[in-house]
Amino acid sequence: MATFTRQYRPSTLDDVEEIENYCPRGFHPINIEYEIEGRYKVVHKLGHGGFSAVWLARDKLTECYVALKIIVASIRQDCKELGVLQTLLKETTCHPGRNSVISLLDNFMIEGSNVRHVCLVLQVAGPSTTSLNYSPSAVARSQRLRSHLTLKVAKQIVQALGFVQAQGFCRGGLTILNFLFRLNDSINT
Repeated sequence: MATFTRQYRPSTLDDVEEIENYCPRGFHPINIEYEIEGRYKVVHKLGHGGFSAVWLARDKLTECYVALKIIVASIRQDCKELGVLQTLLKETTCHPGRNSVISLLDNFMIEGSNVRHVCLVLQVAGPSTTSLNYSPSAVARSQRLRSHLTLKVAKQIVQALGFVQAQGFCRGGLTILNFLFRLNDSINT
């Protein structure tokens, strides 16, 4: 049985993925100002998870910001997220939760040094509800969301989950980290 030997020390910085995940079947290396598909110019890293890294990019065609979610190469053949987002995109019902679910704007494959990667182009979302808990209110000096905001957030989460379930999908592994605030259109000005 082969054992894994680290070549690099793990990062002591928060929210930084392991450099060793940039390997065949792993993450796709991206640089700021990297241009993808001749259309999307990377301007900032938004985050990462176990299966993807997410980058803020400027769409040269629409002149809007987008989120590029680049999936690790090891799951490109079985990217269930792409199928779910494509199905949700086709749904035109007036369900109250429809506008609380992020939309797929585009998708394509990226050819890279670590083989091929699925790239999802998504609407840019704001901070997670969790991150707001750690941004103390200047007025209340509290680390909790105010009650009226908590109720609005809870209602939108329930409506979004209702929309997803109405399309025949069930979201597993729900955590508060998965819920992001929608940014208004002024981000693009």
